[in-house]
Amino acid sequence: MTRRKKSRKPGPLAPAKKPKDTSVSVDSSRGKKKGKGLKPGQRHSSTATKQSASQSGSQQPDPRKGSRRKIPLVSVASAATVSQLTPAEELKRLEQDETLQALVTRFEQGEELSDAEQQYLDEKSERYEQLATELGIDLEDDDDWDDEEY
Repeated sequence: MTRRKKSRKPGPLAPAKKPKDTSVSVDSSRGKKKGKGLKPGQRHSSTATKQSASQSGSQQPDPRKGSRRKIPLVSVASAATVSQLTPAEELKRLEQDETLQALVTRFEQGEELSDAEQQYLDEKSERYEQLATELGIDLEDDDDWDDEEY
């Protein structure tokens, strides 16, 4: 017996198909059927933001969620330890700062420093002078003493 392929044709025992209605074609002429759900881009064009934008003018709130608070780039622990030091300890720490000493020697030799290095040197030297005056150390006397020795 030879093999017969299956077919989708209903055959003689199946019920007859109903003819298509012409009224359905009128509905299809109206256009594409609208789907369910929200339209795309809902987050950016919601009715709440449209209302608030019309009230506040040109300022629109950012639709993205999250905090806008700025994050400090300096670690909190190092900032806290510097503020707890006594002026004498802070002065000693400045005197022992190796990068500051290297920058001072380069500056005294006449080398040009980069902007960041120059700013670091200026900040630390100003702080050193503040601490010296706070502790009653006269920086001018040290210079005079060096001149008398030579």
